[in-house]
Amino acid sequence: MRQEVAEAIQKANLNRAKVLEDLNPEQRTSLLESLFKDYYIDQHLTLQKWAALTGQSAQIDTGYMAQFIASIILGIPGQGFRGKGDDLIDGSEVKSAANISGVDRPRWNHNLGTLAHDASRRKKDLPTAWEQYLACPTIVYILVDRVATPQPSTPRDIRIRTWCVDAQNDTAWRDLLQVYVENREGNRYNYQLHPPVGYDDDVVVNTLGNLDFGEVLVLDARVRLAADPEASTITWTKRPTFPVTPILGRVKPRPYGETARPSNLMGSVDVVPDTGTLPGLFPDILSEEIEHRIRKSANQESATDAL
Repeated sequence: MRQEVAEAIQKANLNRAKVLEDLNPEQRTSLLESLFKDYYIDQHLTLQKWAALTGQSAQIDTGYMAQFIASIILGIPGQGFRGKGDDLIDGSEVKSAANISGVDRPRWNHNLGTLAHDASRRKKDLPTAWEQYLACPTIVYILVDRVATPQPSTPRDIRIRTWCVDAQNDTAWRDLLQVYVENREGNRYNYQLHPPVGYDDDVVVNTLGNLDFGEVLVLDARVRLAADPEASTITWTKRPTFPVTPILGRVKPRPYGETARPSNLMGSVDVVPDTGTLPGLFPDILSEEIEHRIRKSANQESATDAL
C-alpha cells in the first residue's frame, strides 16, 4: 500500500473514531434502527417479492452488516478492507451468522489454522492464527434469526442479537478454544460455534462443550415486517449501552449433552415462500389466467389450514 493511501485511511479512521465515540445512547439507537430499516425491512421485503416468484431464499448476507453494527455499538471503526485486515481498528473480530429465510443452520466460523500452519508461522517467529484470536481485545458475535412461534404458518419477527466477549480475560471462552486447538488433527482448522438460532436462550453449542453467553448479551432488537414497509416496526428487548465493556469473564461453561439442537425454524412459513402474494407483487406482468390459478390455490390452502 502506498504511503499516502495508508495516511489517508488513518486520518479518516481517526475522524470516524471521534464521531462514533461521541455518539450518545439515543443517537446510537437511532442509527441502529435506521440501519435495521434499510437492511431488514426495505431490502428484505424486496427480496421476499422475488422469493415468492422464484422459490429461492430471501436470505441476506449479514457479514458486512454485522461490522456496521459492531462499529456503532463499540464506537470503533473498521478499516474498510474487504476480507483483509482486522474487522475493527483496535484488532477486534466480528463474527456473524444469519437465518432469516429458509432452514439453514448457520455457524460462527473461526479459522484457527492447521498444525502445519502453526509450524510454518512459528518458523517465521509469527503468532499462530489461534494465538491471534486469543490476543483480540473483543470478539463480537452477531446473530440475525427469527423468533420461534407455536403456529408454524405464522410469520416470524426478525431478531438481531449481539454478544461481546472479552477475548483476553474470559476464561470459559478461551478454555473451549484451546480445547479445540489441542484436539486438532490433520488439516482441521475451522472452530465452529453454533449460535442459538430460533431459541430464546444464549447457549452456544460445540461438540467439545457449550457456552452460555447470557451475561455478555449487549443488544436484542426485533423487526416485525408488514407488507407496507412504513407499517413495519422495530422494538427493543435490550438496548445497547455505551460503553458496552467491561464484560470480563462472564461467559459460563456448560457441558455438551447432545449431538445437535433441533431446529425451531421448520414451519411451512420457513420453507415455502408465499405464492399467494404474486398477483399483487407483479400486477402488470402475470396474466389473468395465472392470477386466477394462484388465488384459487391460495384459497384452498387457507381452507385446509383452518381445519
